[in-house]
Amino acid sequence: MSKILLFNATGMQGNSIAQHLTAMGHDIIAPVRTSEKRAQMQAKGYEAFVTDYTLNSLVPALQKVDKVVLQIPAQIAPLAMIDITQKCIAAILEAGYPDTVFVISSTLPDQKVGISSVDARVTMKDLSLEKLPKTPILSATEYLENFSTAYRTVILKKGIIPQTIPANYPVNYLSWTDLAQYVEATLFADHLEGKLYRVGGIEGITGNELAKRLGSVIGKELHYVPITHAELAGFLTPILGESVAKDYAAFYEYQDTQGQHLLNPDTTEFRKLLGITLPAFEKWASVAFNA
Repeated sequence: MSKILLFNATGMQGNSIAQHLTAMGHDIIAPVRTSEKRAQMQAKGYEAFVTDYTLNSLVPALQKVDKVVLQIPAQIAPLAMIDITQKCIAAILEAGYPDTVFVISSTLPDQKVGISSVDARVTMKDLSLEKLPKTPILSATEYLENFSTAYRTVILKKGIIPQTIPANYPVNYLSWTDLAQYVEATLFADHLEGKLYRVGGIEGITGNELAKRLGSVIGKELHYVPITHAELAGFLTPILGESVAKDYAAFYEYQDTQGQHLLNPDTTEFRKLLGITLPAFEKWASVAFNA
């Protein structure tokens, strides 16, 4: 059993990782921003503390743990992502550099491309490679939960899957529980380098294939319907605010055009290296949609 400090545990993705680690017998400590979030984490059985990301607030907790999962919220402004990353890295080093895995919940090009929302993520990766040279970095593709949460209603009521990714391009989707397996296995692997590892599911699925296979599971004819990045920004604005929604849409515009190749990594060798087995798409869909 290990004591693990899990950043961004209050999000849906972080919650899935926390649940998996707890099920594996580990204790979770969750840094949060408010007393309300602390109470929510404590109600779930996790130790939690309020932090403003300063050394004084983070280092004492980091000194008590065996391992760290560093995650930065994806739905914030690019400069805020970089700022939080810098502060967390400084605290990890000050605490003696416990074993750390850095999870970046998006695809990542190797170099900056001149788009702030993309370049912020590249900067985060570069900071980790420079300051935390022993730390594996997991770069995720697209999450299946986009369909079972944000797009669930329109899928079930209108029979359409709205996406900015072109319909004929394969995407190696993964679920939050898939990511949790990757994180746990990476935390306890003693043979991984401090470098970027691209993670996804077990296969690439095009939009048209996705509609057919998901429709088969839920017993409904579905159609994959491309939407523009402006439409995506409009959808996200009430949730994230106009500025962050535009940044998010700009990231997707890069990913869906110049960065398409990043969406379909071959994860076979990495999964074999970690010794993990991920479920097929149909198994995920049957659970997610109560089919």
